[in-house]
Amino acid sequence: MGWLAKQEATFEENRFGAMTIMITFQSCLGSIAAMLCIQNDLWLLVSIVAVLTMSSNSMFIAQADAKPCILTFYLSVIVNAGIILATLLL
Repeated sequence: MGWLAKQEATFEENRFGAMTIMITFQSCLGSIAAMLCIQNDLWLLVSIVAVLTMSSNSMFIAQADAKPCILTFYLSVIVNAGIILATLLL
C-alpha cells in the first residue's frame, strides 16, 4: 500500500475530524502568507495564496473524494510555506 493510499484510508476513517484540523491549519498558514505578501506589495502572490487556500477549503466543504482533498491540502501547505519563506528572506 502506497503512501497516498494510506493517507486516503486514514482520511476516510476520520474524515470530519481531519477536515476540521486541515481547514484550520491551512487557513491560518494561508492568512500568514497573504499578510506577508501584502506587507511586501506582492499582490500577484496574494492572489495565488487566496486561490490555493480557498480551493483547498472548497474541496473539504464540498466533501470531495479523499485523494483530491489531500492533494490540494498538501499543495496549499507547500506553496504557502514556500511563499512565507520567500517573503521572509526578501
